[in-house]
Amino acid sequence: MKKISELYTNILAFLKKRYKLILIILVVILAGGWYMQNRAKKQVTLTFVSPVREDIVSSITISGRVDAKEKARLRFAAGGKVVYLGAKEGEAVKKWQSIATIDRSALQKQMTQNLNSYMQERNSFENTKDSIKDRAIETKESRSVADEQYNLDNKVLNVEIQNIAIANTTIYSPFEGILTVAPTAVSGVQLLATDYFEVVNPKTLIFHANIDEIDIRRIEKGQSAEIVLDAYDGEKISTNISYISYTSSESTSGTVFLIEFPIDSQDISKYRIGMNGDAFIKIAEKKDVITIPLDAISEKDGKVFVNVKADNKEQKMEREIKIGLESEDNVEVIEGLSENDQVVMPQ
Repeated sequence: MKKISELYTNILAFLKKRYKLILIILVVILAGGWYMQNRAKKQVTLTFVSPVREDIVSSITISGRVDAKEKARLRFAAGGKVVYLGAKEGEAVKKWQSIATIDRSALQKQMTQNLNSYMQERNSFENTKDSIKDRAIETKESRSVADEQYNLDNKVLNVEIQNIAIANTTIYSPFEGILTVAPTAVSGVQLLATDYFEVVNPKTLIFHANIDEIDIRRIEKGQSAEIVLDAYDGEKISTNISYISYTSSESTSGTVFLIEFPIDSQDISKYRIGMNGDAFIKIAEKKDVITIPLDAISEKDGKVFVNVKADNKEQKMEREIKIGLESEDNVEVIEGLSENDQVVMPQ
């Protein structure tokens, strides 16, 4: 008890010496609390916009990239040393023009060897036929003759297969176009079976993209669209839907369908294969209608609402409206607003 009494006495002595400081601290705390309370009660300034009468376009936006309908990657079946180049990267090529040839000397020697084997087998077979031409033969001998015929046929097949291998030492362009990829610009280089030449027909440039299955019913062939490539932001390419795939595929967003848009340009040096961009497909359009920003509306229980200015004061009230077409930023108002109303924008 003595210790508690001493502690109490010390606290009272401290308070008597520091009472002015304590009063100042209490005043600051109370003033700060009053300020924060009034600040919280202060009304937030509302932002208003007026409905606008304008044209509105409803569209679907999808991402895709530049490609070509006629595009071919050409490879040698087993690789080899390049002995001839018919074109270099960036050059124009004609249909069936030879692009490159690899060394065929080993294959030609193999062909000579196969032809010699064929002639030996044929001579042997002819001798057998001559020996049995004017007499009857037993079943065992008949089977032996059939085996020689099979051997002769196999030698013929070997020659034909070798001829195909020699023909495959040259690759040709399957159509007129531009050689866009070449693994070498000089001969004498050893190519692997994975190395390839690529030919693109610039007359068949397209933009292809995937559309969600939920939107597939809203589009059809011939529907107009605009393409904006990332490399040329702001430049619009007018086009239309030229192809809609009949089978779906899976993507990270779900089930999608491939659609294509032709690019009316042969400038492959500008619209390069693989360039990314967006396609804007026009679904519907209305002229001279009342619109408000899409961000101003909210939905509850299947109904659409906006907040409007109330009684010409800095207050708001909720009002139900009916909407029509939606663009990327705005929405058509069919009923519930006039151009004289003030719509509250969300903070």
